[in-house]
Formats: sequence, C-alpha cells, structure tokens
Amino acid sequence: MPKKLQALWEKANYAAMMENMDASIGMVLDELQAQGLEDNTYVIFSSDNGGGQSNAPLQGGKAKMWEGGLRIPMIVAGPGIAANSQCDQPVAQWDYLTTMHDLAGSTAALPSDLDGISLRPVFEHGNDGTLATRDTGFVFHFPAHYTVPITAFRSGDFKLMRHLNSGEIKLFNVVKDMGETNDLTKQMPEKTAEMVQQLDAYLQKVGAWTMDEVYATRTEELEKWTLENQLKVDQLNKKLNETGLSQEDRLELSKKLKESTAKIKHCKENLEKLNLDRNSDLWF
Repeated sequence: MPKKLQALWEKANYAAMMENMDASIGMVLDELQAQGLEDNTYVIFSSDNGGGQSNAPLQGGKAKMWEGGLRIPMIVAGPGIAANSQCDQPVAQWDYLTTMHDLAGSTAALPSDLDGISLRPVFEHGNDGTLATRDTGFVFHFPAHYTVPITAFRSGDFKLMRHLNSGEIKLFNVVKDMGETNDLTKQMPEKTAEMVQQLDAYLQKVGAWTMDEVYATRTEELEKWTLENQLKVDQLNKKLNETGLSQEDRLELSKKLKESTAKIKHCKENLEKLNLDRNSDLWF
C-alpha cells in the first residue's frame, strides 16, 4: 500500500474507532438513565496511556514515559460532581480503588501498603479540594526490553526521568514546562539529588525489577524457545527421513518444520536486537 494511502487509512481507521467508542459509551449512559441509575452511579472515562498519534505540545506517546505517554483524559460524572467543573490536581488510576472504597462508604479495611488516595475531595470540590499527602509522588517504573526503558517520578511540580540503560537523569518542571524541553538537572542539582534518593528508596521498598533482571529473564526466555524449536526441528527432520510416509503426512511435517525453523530465526533476531537495545542510550 502506498505511504499516502496508508496514512489516510490509519486516520480513517482511528476516526472509526473513536466513533465506535463514542457510540458505545452513549449506549451505556442511555441504559443507566433508562434503569434510573444515573443519579447514584459514578462514571469515569479514562485511558490506559497517552495517545498513539501526535500529543503536541507534549512529547512522546504510548509506551513512553514522557508526558505525552503519561497524561491521559479523565472525565468523571456522578453524585456531587458539578457539571462543567474542572480540576487541575494530578492524580493516577491507582487512586480509583481507594476512591471507590470511600464513595461507597465501606467500613472494610483496605491494605495498608496501597499507593492510592481517595479523590473524593476533588470530585466534590474541584481544585478547592484537599487531597491526602502521598508518601511517594507518582512513580512510573518501566524497565522494558522492547522500548526505551525509563523510570519517571513526579513529585509536586517536578518530574525526574532516569534512563535505565545509561543512568542519565533529566529533571523538568512539568507545570511550567509540560513539553519537557528545559532540563533542570544542572540548575537544580540539590533537587535532582533529593528526588533520586526518594525514587531509589521507593523502588527498593517495592522490590522493583532492574534492567539487568529484565534482560536476563528475556534472554533466558528466548534461549529456551530457541532450544525447544531446535528439538522440534531435529525430530521433524528425523520423521521426514523415514520411509513409507504418505504425501499428505510429508506435507504436514514439512509445514511444521518450516514453522519451527522460522521461530528459531525469529528468536535469534530478537536476541541480537536485545543486545543492541541493552547498549542504547536513546530517549525516544
């Protein structure tokens, strides 16, 4: 497919998905109204990550720890929430459990080690609501082998980013600089050191994986699959050398041999890419 046609198709496909989602959400809201439940039901519209298209003026998108990958929509409707109100306080989806526990009036005890806090104050009072103090700000630890591995840590107005291969640190004031264009590490070394210490303490407390552990696990996985498929190849070749095979059996065995051989090649290519990625210090 020509590139221009491919681009048009992707936009049309994206638009169709948006229309389908809009219609589906409308069906849910209509049914809540029909059942007489809209006045005692909270509806939250959100996303699992930033958009896959352009998120300008934010940098990055899906699977990236830049603001374009972390900032997501959050629209809430329900009892006590004023129509057309807005709240600018940063929150996270791991706040939902504590929030719903609070809104439901539950007396059951929640685990003591939850990161989330109740958003009820800002649901009901917007920017005038006072949220509980978070022990640690917002930690997004992403030791991924398949994309740029970065840990992001938001505390107050500041966001620290650490590249998990190179160890390079960046610091941004994401309230004044949501596009993350002005690295403050040199201007604010004390703030940088403070946030690094807080981040490391949190990661140690929760037993977060390191990149060495991720790469070792992925390498072991790929080597295991390579060995398994090599054994299949050896067995299939042995069967194909047997006499008296029907043409149908021979074709089926040849098909399986081709599949296992392709899987071995794929695993080896992934191992090579893994070794290259491990030495990459790219941020995008």
